[in-house]
Amino acid sequence: MRFVETAAIVLIAGVCLHGNDRLVFVHAQRYTMGTMFDIAAYHRSGPQAERAIDRALAEVVRLDHVLSHYEPDSDLSRLLHTGRTGAVSVDPALYDLLGRSVEISRRSGGSFDVTIGALVRLWQAAQAEGRAPGPEAIAEAKRCVGYGRVQLTPPDSVRIDSSCLLIDFGGIGKGYAVERAIRMLQEAGIEHAVVNAGQSSIAAIGHQPERAGWLVDLGVRATEAGEIVLRDASISTSRQARIPLLGGEHGYGDIIDPARGRPVASSMTAIVRMASATNADALSTTLLLMPIEQGKRLLETFPGAGALWLSDTGRILASHGQVK
Repeated sequence: MRFVETAAIVLIAGVCLHGNDRLVFVHAQRYTMGTMFDIAAYHRSGPQAERAIDRALAEVVRLDHVLSHYEPDSDLSRLLHTGRTGAVSVDPALYDLLGRSVEISRRSGGSFDVTIGALVRLWQAAQAEGRAPGPEAIAEAKRCVGYGRVQLTPPDSVRIDSSCLLIDFGGIGKGYAVERAIRMLQEAGIEHAVVNAGQSSIAAIGHQPERAGWLVDLGVRATEAGEIVLRDASISTSRQARIPLLGGEHGYGDIIDPARGRPVASSMTAIVRMASATNADALSTTLLLMPIEQGKRLLETFPGAGALWLSDTGRILASHGQVK
């Protein structure tokens, strides 16, 4: 999924007229969280917009370090190292995201669970060895999963009630970073901007000149979904990526069902539109882990949420609320 901005605007129309205002187009990007983050904005002051975008991208980089389960010195890694023997104080962003993750886990009946890290690593290791993990290994990894073992005490205290639980923010972290970047732009006085995290999570405020919002390409092959106009909202897309096993034709997907301990068998794409980029990111993944009707009931607990379920050819299978 990407926002649509022509090269002519980027390279030639550095200044656009909007009503009685002279708006400057500013764009920057940074590779972090394993993907490219793009931020574009229209603002009366180019230097002010550049500073705001730089600060927003710097915050995304900082969040990557806070939330990373790869970096041994990240805030998350330190929590998993020291938080098993007693409560520890953590970075406010880590505490906030853990709280929001646990809430979505509760509302989804555990279909969404950021404590799925042990299963993720098990399947990643098996893939690297060109095999699928056995049932005993899956059962052992499932023993280390359970959002109820994350104990949160305001304002920033966390305890992990498990010797092996691992946290993986892969299904929600990019949306959280997008949401935080948008908030920082707003705090800097930017009224028209879009933040795009690797074409899977996008949030927009205000609009492009001569449009009602920001034109977004959903990146699906069929024309049923196509492009939408996004304004003061976010949208997230999830699909099951097929990862081949070495030496064989068969593989598995990267979205794992916590209940079964196995990658979800789905060829659908789920698209969620709502105010919160954090929630949209988590819910687009969660919708692939449950039947469509159950997913609709979950979305009803999030006022204003809209969703599309697409087939592998891009045909709309079901919808809820408003997306386009």
